[in-house]
Amino acid sequence: MEDRRDDVVRQFCRKLLGYSLGREVQLSDKPLLDKMMSDLAENSYRFSVAVEAIVFSDQFRNVRGQLAAGE
Repeated sequence: MEDRRDDVVRQFCRKLLGYSLGREVQLSDKPLLDKMMSDLAENSYRFSVAVEAIVFSDQFRNVRGQLAAGE
């Protein structure tokens, strides 16, 4: 597991992000994936850290092509 930890964590982040956004992960999501990976490493790989990174991300909070409520 130590040898491939980064690969496993990156794939986990990609799948969780894709599912959360309801679309495929795009190149523009790379900074968020990198942040998720570093946050997970700093916090003992707790699942809640990955979820929090997604929920507070612009990608999750803003759906392309739709106006925000009240606009």
